[in-house]
Amino acid sequence: MSWKFDLVAGPYKGATGGLAWDGKNMLFSAVQEERIYKFDADTGKVSDFRRYTGRTNGIAIGSNGSVYGAQEGGRRVIEFKADGTTVQTSDQLEGKYHNQPTDLTVDREGRVWIADAFNTTPPYGPPIYPLLDHASILRLERDASENWTLKRVTSDTKGVRALALSPDEKTLYVAEGDPDRDGVRELRAYPVQSDASVGKYKVLQEFGSTERGIEGICVDSEGKVIACGGSSKSGAGPLIYVYSAAGSLIEKLPSPADNPMRCAFGDADLGSLYLTTGEGHLYRAKGIGRKGVRR
Repeated sequence: MSWKFDLVAGPYKGATGGLAWDGKNMLFSAVQEERIYKFDADTGKVSDFRRYTGRTNGIAIGSNGSVYGAQEGGRRVIEFKADGTTVQTSDQLEGKYHNQPTDLTVDREGRVWIADAFNTTPPYGPPIYPLLDHASILRLERDASENWTLKRVTSDTKGVRALALSPDEKTLYVAEGDPDRDGVRELRAYPVQSDASVGKYKVLQEFGSTERGIEGICVDSEGKVIACGGSSKSGAGPLIYVYSAAGSLIEKLPSPADNPMRCAFGDADLGSLYLTTGEGHLYRAKGIGRKGVRR
């Protein structure tokens, strides 16, 4: 049974990307427009949340209400403050500037998990600081002085695209496989250890080397994994996948548009699934029988 998606905003210039529910609005990124918009779920009105966002893609909201953005243009993760200002976090990993973060999530401890990807669109400014030789999952943590520090989480990834944590935060789901580079295309599940390191991953699904693979991941309140990806140019086309926590494929549903980018639950009951696309849309499917996670 297909989910009924309605177009609620867009199309915008270029792709729409990151999604985050703030309790009243669905925040979503128009990456190339360098804007984050907010969609009021009750009125259907779209307005600015932030302008001049430095090509922010992924968005995440912490339990204290802090809004974080993965700034692909500026090669950093920033915090959007309630007073309209932005604050930079740590952008160096072991003394080197990291790549172009594309997605992120915040756990209950306030740590920010980042998909530190490569990107075909170069960052701002002259290429003084080279990109790292790996595209990995990183994590921002505060030290004893409340300063941000950056740690590497995965050492076996080459092209991370997206990530999500399970409801109990004991599993990290990772979309591995940069569609613009050689390498595997996989949806992986890493066990998260008590010290927040990760163990050996399990492959939930492997895609062909010419396929786009997974681009967005979220989880529902029962621990099921919803992932979106694919393209009309190769493979099975643009799809939305639902997996059990154990990794079994439960459903495979058509995407309402080509090149799905991100998916997230929203609305007051967290019972609607929102989807962004490479063509700049924001879609919503109500009443799909699943609900998001209240962290």
